[in-house]
Amino acid sequence: MKKILSYVLIVLGAAALVLAIALPTYVVPKGRVLPLNLVSTTGTNEVESNLLDSAALGQNKPLPEHANKPECRGKTPQFSCFIGTSTPLKSQRFTVGQEPSNKEEVTLEVGTTLFRTDRDEPRNLLNATIERITLDRETQMPVDEPVSTIDIQPSNAAPEQAAEPSEDFTSANEPFVRSGIQYQFPMGTDRKSYPYFDYQVLQAKDIDFVEEVEQDGEKVYHFQQTVEPTELYPNVRQMLEADGELSEVDKNSLSSLRLKFPAEQWGLERDEIHEGAASKKESEDDEDALPDVEMSRFYTVNRDIWVQPDTGVIVKGSEEIWQFYAQDQEEADEIAQPENREEEIANPERTATYFPGKWDQASMDAQMAKAKDGLDRMQTMGTVVPWILAIVGIIFLVLGFILHRRS
Repeated sequence: MKKILSYVLIVLGAAALVLAIALPTYVVPKGRVLPLNLVSTTGTNEVESNLLDSAALGQNKPLPEHANKPECRGKTPQFSCFIGTSTPLKSQRFTVGQEPSNKEEVTLEVGTTLFRTDRDEPRNLLNATIERITLDRETQMPVDEPVSTIDIQPSNAAPEQAAEPSEDFTSANEPFVRSGIQYQFPMGTDRKSYPYFDYQVLQAKDIDFVEEVEQDGEKVYHFQQTVEPTELYPNVRQMLEADGELSEVDKNSLSSLRLKFPAEQWGLERDEIHEGAASKKESEDDEDALPDVEMSRFYTVNRDIWVQPDTGVIVKGSEEIWQFYAQDQEEADEIAQPENREEEIANPERTATYFPGKWDQASMDAQMAKAKDGLDRMQTMGTVVPWILAIVGIIFLVLGFILHRRS
């Protein structure tokens, strides 16, 4: 009987030692996969921003803060008369795991809204998007297949649905291959640049490692990205008409990305008008009259992201978003020069949106709690359990050999 028991103890001890070695070297790394039940909510602090009031522009009624300015009187007030300089804005983002998902892939549905806090619903909503992204659960990178979609104020969903994604949502746009990370970094993030997808320009650009810092007692990597002024209309139109047609909702989404007004309304002198942007007024016979000028909306952002590297969880974020109108790329680059940028933000004449959004404390706390939960699981399975198994394994082996010798 002692001999049988000694064999059992030796086998169990050896198995425990093998498992103690396998857990941190094989099992835990293989277990670093995205869960299927992902849910997160993040939001920004309310911040005073510059915002073009499209309703006031459509009604040709200058905002009260500009009513006494000379350029805002008369029948053709300048474009700057419709830009609010102290508009309280917030952004919210809801992320949830959806079908199709399986043991290898997980589909995320992300609803993002930008809204003003000084108006009631639904008049407070400025824009809303729903994104669908399918990630490889092991690498946390987008799959190399045309399965990603982006819907701008979806045609078959009310604005509030964009804030709270659901299984019932169906995209109105053609799926595409998404490159670059966005809402989740790899588990085991390195100190290097990663391709980061910007859904505004529909392209991936590198986001660069800046420094290692500490947040709530945990190691955190700081990444930084600047997207230079990029015209929005071409890429957005290409996405919207990828299915072969532009719906009325698509046309409505595009309408604000290119605007045509008399040169005087843009505040332009004759020598400031670029040839490619000018078009003669249909009813104007006076050769000396200034033409209409079409401008396109450009987007630029300074983005900062802080990532807990072991879990890949984003624990803090800020985006200084600026959208403005320019006649062409050359003028957009000129407006974005540091001295001109500073002046335009302080006294906006072409700005559509200037929103320096930063995560609120509740968002940072919730995301850090998620990261710490993941770290605790890794610590338990990668360190605590292996040590316990190793100790138990050694004890069993020693007892087994002692019993074997005595038998």
